[in-house]
Amino acid sequence: MVPGYRSGYRPEHPMLPVYSYSAPHGPAEEQLWRAVVLCNADPEMLDGRDQEITTDYRDKGLRSFSPGDGFSVIAAGRQNFWVGDGVTLTPLESGFTMLATEGGGGSVPIGQRIAYRVPMWDDLTREGHFEFGHRYAATAAEAAALFHGIDTNDVVVHTVFP
Repeated sequence: MVPGYRSGYRPEHPMLPVYSYSAPHGPAEEQLWRAVVLCNADPEMLDGRDQEITTDYRDKGLRSFSPGDGFSVIAAGRQNFWVGDGVTLTPLESGFTMLATEGGGGSVPIGQRIAYRVPMWDDLTREGHFEFGHRYAATAAEAAALFHGIDTNDVVVHTVFP
């Protein structure tokens, strides 16, 4: 457990992507703090695009930012990850080590579920939800590679689930 976390993230906790939006250009950490605000804000307190994002987030029934929640931002072609303790954000050196494939109330997954391997690491088949078909990741392999910070050629996708 990361020091200072009350009920926070640990590497063995599976993380599930539940919301995504396009952020304006800017430093990754600045965009992460903006995401925290958008996850906690009352839409009526915001305007413009921020209000649209927060309204959409709330309309999906997603809960406010809580200790142990994670955030990621794609900046300079690399995905950056942070976890929060409710007050601060702590950067992770790599992606979340465990990916969940199912969610409950307030944690409905986004993206497509895929099964894939990273042969240079081991023979394990991994599963997770990934968004692809956009400029950062056109394919499932590109999305998994971006998540892990590795080359697309190092990912072998077995199944893209319907």
